[in-house]
Amino acid sequence: DGYPRLLSSRGEALIHGCRAPVVGRVCMDQIMVDVGHIQDVKTGDEAVLIGHQDDEEITAEEVASEVGTIHYEIVSQINARVPRVYR
Repeated sequence: DGYPRLLSSRGEALIHGCRAPVVGRVCMDQIMVDVGHIQDVKTGDEAVLIGHQDDEEITAEEVASEVGTIHYEIVSQINARVPRVYR
């Protein structure tokens, strides 16, 4: 739903405030991340692709830099199905 396919095996998600690397290909509206180094992860835990969690943050600028574009292109590609949470 807008997460760049170029982040296959390169992107990261925040889970429990820790960075978890994307493993394998970004597939339509699904990704897999390696949580082997994060304790007590369970189904339903929040995963942040762009934003902050605890003391860690992944910015749109960081994502854009990884795929060679600008942050505006990253945020404008996020589908309307993805809920926006403003804090």
